Amino acid sequence: MKEEVKVEDIIVDVTEEEYQTDLARGLEEDEVLKPGRHRFKRGGFLARHGLQPGQASAPAKVRISINLDEDVLNHFKQRAARPNAAPYQTQINKALREVMEREQQTSSTSLSPQAVELLADQRFIEAVAEQVRARGL
Repeated sequence: MKEEVKVEDIIVDVTEEEYQTDLARGLEEDEVLKPGRHRFKRGGFLARHGLQPGQASAPAKVRISINLDEDVLNHFKQRAARPNAAPYQTQINKALREVMEREQQTSSTSLSPQAVELLADQRFIEAVAEQVRARGL
C-alpha cells in the first residue's frame, strides 16, 4: 500500500551515510536529522511560534565552513563539555554576536570613526588634559 502524502507535507529521507557524513563534518547529533524518514508540515514552525507568513522570526542559522585556530576551537569544546553547558557552536555564535552588538553600539553613536579612535588613544587624551591644565580650565 502506497503512503499518502498531503501537498503541505514535506518528506525528508536521511540515509545512514548522510547522517555519518554530517557527524564527520563536525556537526553534533542534536544538529542533524537521524537516519530515516521525517515528515514536516509546511507552515508548522510558524504555527508553533504564533507567527504569520512573512512575519519576522529569530535569525536563521546558516551552515558555513570556517577555519578556526585549534586552540580557540578546543577552548569552546572544553567549555561545552561542562555539565549543562551550551554546545560549542552556540557558544561561539554567542561570542561573535557580543562582538557584533558592541560594534553596532559604537557605530550608532554620533561620533565619527576618527573621533572614536582618538578617544581610545591615551597619548591624545593626555595631550588634551595637558592643554586644559595649561589654560586653567
